[in-house]
Amino acid sequence: MNKYLLILIYALCVILFFYPVIFYNNMFGSGDTLNPYSVNHILDIYKSKIGHWPLWQPWIFSGMPTMEAFTYVNELYFPTRLMIGVGISDINIQFIHLIFTALGMYLLLNQFKISKSISFSIGLLWMLNPYMITMIVFGHGSQMMTAAYIPWVLYGVNRLKDSVSIESLALLAILIGFQLQRGHVQIAYYSCMLAGAYFLYLWIQEKNKKKKYLLYFILSCGIAFLIASHIYYPSLDYLSNSIRAGGENHYQYATNWSMHPKELLTYILPNYYGFGGSSYNGYMPFTDYPNYVGFFVLLSALYSLIKLNSNKIFFASILLLSVLLSFGKYFNLIYDFFYSFFPYFSNFRVPSMILIISNFSLYILAAFGLKDMIKDLLNIDKFKKFESKNIVFVFLLISIIDIYRIDKNIISPSEENPQKSQIISTEKFNSFFEEDEAIRFLKKNLELHRVYAAGELFQDPKLKFHGIQSVGGYHPAKFRHYTDLLNNTNNLLSIPVLRFLNVKYLLSPVELNHKDFELSIKTPYNSAFGKIDLNIYKLQNHLPRAWFVKNIIKEDKNLYNYLTASAFDSENIAVVKDLESQSFLKGEVVNLQWDIHEILIDVNVSSEKAFLILSEINYPERWKATVDDKEVKIYQTNGVLRGLLLNQGTHSIVFKYDDRLFRSLLIFSNILLFIILFILIKPFLMRLLKERS
Repeated sequence: MNKYLLILIYALCVILFFYPVIFYNNMFGSGDTLNPYSVNHILDIYKSKIGHWPLWQPWIFSGMPTMEAFTYVNELYFPTRLMIGVGISDINIQFIHLIFTALGMYLLLNQFKISKSISFSIGLLWMLNPYMITMIVFGHGSQMMTAAYIPWVLYGVNRLKDSVSIESLALLAILIGFQLQRGHVQIAYYSCMLAGAYFLYLWIQEKNKKKKYLLYFILSCGIAFLIASHIYYPSLDYLSNSIRAGGENHYQYATNWSMHPKELLTYILPNYYGFGGSSYNGYMPFTDYPNYVGFFVLLSALYSLIKLNSNKIFFASILLLSVLLSFGKYFNLIYDFFYSFFPYFSNFRVPSMILIISNFSLYILAAFGLKDMIKDLLNIDKFKKFESKNIVFVFLLISIIDIYRIDKNIISPSEENPQKSQIISTEKFNSFFEEDEAIRFLKKNLELHRVYAAGELFQDPKLKFHGIQSVGGYHPAKFRHYTDLLNNTNNLLSIPVLRFLNVKYLLSPVELNHKDFELSIKTPYNSAFGKIDLNIYKLQNHLPRAWFVKNIIKEDKNLYNYLTASAFDSENIAVVKDLESQSFLKGEVVNLQWDIHEILIDVNVSSEKAFLILSEINYPERWKATVDDKEVKIYQTNGVLRGLLLNQGTHSIVFKYDDRLFRSLLIFSNILLFIILFILIKPFLMRLLKERS
């Protein structure tokens, strides 16, 4: 089958399934779409302003990293940067990846000596499986695009075995490297597990070039990591500081989205536990879709097991292992082994996410099964007159009809369906972020302070879209110390805590009656959570971004008791790690200049010593402090903030985000990437030059 025709048919199917978004002025507007959209908007503005990659986002949780927390990594992925450069929109980039993964499945199945008609059909069905569709609809494009490389990576492993050459090494390296760059670590990790297992399976069978194959595979994996090293290596520093690194109740956190064995029924009956959204009544906290690959795909996969060979045994084993791992806490014998002994495996949550590997294995087995089924049918007298292509066509047709009914409920459910449609008009989507009276008020009056948004507004993406700094927000990998503060202060609902976090205004959908809050304005407010009358209250005696205190208390196990006590005076008292309790005379903050990567403070200390608090989140791996050009220790203060012990005198203080590692690795990975690309295109260039000469 002509590859261009193949791509055209795959593209037409994408258009057919997603026509409400492609042909009409619509887009997908889930919460997981709004959050990245808003943060990318404000970071794009800062990127243009400062001329380099913004590595800190001060608008959520009082500040946290961007790239190291896998925020704003979209354009660090080379193919996206390339496509955006030629004007392709984000949603169309995702659609291109759907076609890309279908083509990868087609080529992989060709390597397994599967007919072109079967390879085409399974590639199409793999592209349209509900997992892939859901990730686009519900704002998890990075998951889908990372998963899109799974068949391509195995294709690369096969290619390296068939031709142990520099070109094959480069191809596998760039495929894994791009998959890593796309930035969904968990999916990439599972894919690498699969690729490693598949390589081992092939290596054991290899007889001629065993050592060379092993060496080239290791080199390709190492080069792949180096291609994505500017994302992954710096993120390891943040990992040890985030909630993904462990801590109290971490196992429960990591296994929260375990797949209960009973929910395997959804592979046959997709509506058995509802469907998704409000209709879901299964064992996970919530889900947006059923685990379904298609009845006829499943039937073909099962048929493949009748006559086993080594390939079928391998993929059946991967299927079984991945399903058992997805059970998480419900079958912890297998999960706990990986949790305890596989590097970084314990940092992931949502064990059910590994079902993407299960589904992939089912599609591979379905191709084997369909091939066997057709062969067996054509050996029966009454079926001998049938063409194999016609049988494949019937299989494909009924499978598409089967999967379409599921995908349609995900993409554009009917009004009677309890699953809420995520399709909204572009006009309505943009209205969520329109500058209204509340935003104008905050921009004018907030100055260098933060807001506390109460209730569901705590995660409101509109605030960061407009550059309003908040103590709340949403992120799946927050700082560990900030999460501890949230958990131990009733989500920061403590006046002393709000003061030392530099909160000036509280945003509330309901009226308050509290002596420490004065109503500043009441105004209509429109956000993703609907239209409300917003009350904006000013916190009395709010604190500036930096100030001196009179007394410090050495941090101990009573940290949160100190911080939440009504008598705790945030203006004059601080709880400090690694310093003994002591008293000071206050110094004076003369001047403060703030930017997202650098903060300059001029102070005057008239006494022998003084203690300065900066209401910025402490992250010693990246934020460094100098006093009069000499680097000094930053003391963790009030559990999350930065503090400095200063001697008498006038001082110039600089807090600066250390981006040297990222910048160096970005340059290195780009150079390496272009070398690999040159190796891959060199044969085509040589052929072109030869033809012209």
